Amino acid sequence: MLANLFSAARIALVPFLLYSISADDGNTSAFTLGLLAAAVFSDAADGFAARRLGQVSQLGQALDPIADKIFLGSLTFALVYWRGFPAWLVVLLVVRDLAIVAAGVYLHRRYGRVIQANVWGKLSTAVLCAALFAFLLPVPLPLRQTLVWGAAALLLLSAFFYGRLFIGRLQKSAGAE
Repeated sequence: MLANLFSAARIALVPFLLYSISADDGNTSAFTLGLLAAAVFSDAADGFAARRLGQVSQLGQALDPIADKIFLGSLTFALVYWRGFPAWLVVLLVVRDLAIVAAGVYLHRRYGRVIQANVWGKLSTAVLCAALFAFLLPVPLPLRQTLVWGAAALLLLSAFFYGRLFIGRLQKSAGAE
């Protein structure tokens, strides 16, 4: 399926992106920006292919968020190491994502259901990506800080809404038993 190939391509870009960032010496190269653009394209393309071409699958519903987490996790760790991205924000992201994955695995194994992305998760990812780009491009410090704190606030808000969704799914599934 084309949609799953786009997700797999996003994962395959990770080592090249990490190497490119490490070789940039503080100035982001056109190659690094091209890799980031390819990752953004693959994320949009997998969703488009899944919906428009009728390629929505259980594998794709799992692979897309896994690809996102591998890609964003690798990128954030690289930027902490090479560009001074705040490590506390990465910890917040990892804790939230681990909780979402654990809840999703539990729901899937116990009830055959999955937690799908919601608007808060997508918004937090978009602002986080903007913050990441702010550490790759020459962006004024006040804008960087605003994006970092905005991403933190949205990560917490999305964690709250994912938690509510998880509890709702548990209650609905328990009632169906």
